[in-house]
Amino acid sequence: MPYYDLRCKSCNEEATIKATVTEKKEHLILCPACGSNEMASVFKIPPNYVRSGGSEPVQLCANSKECGPSCPHVQMSQSMQA
Repeated sequence: MPYYDLRCKSCNEEATIKATVTEKKEHLILCPACGSNEMASVFKIPPNYVRSGGSEPVQLCANSKECGPSCPHVQMSQSMQA
């Protein structure tokens, strides 16, 4: 069974829940906080990866304070400011 990152539309609680595809499709997954079945998918990208125009993720530097101008971390910051 897959794990889903979900957010409750009623109380905004986020949870990672193990459920079948059918349970998700038919809204049978209940919010662990309030019991509502109005759960929406939350899409997350691991924080140490950034897409760089290609299909392959690029791993960011281990210490962003010591990275250089060619580091994807710096390039991403500069493109977000533009």
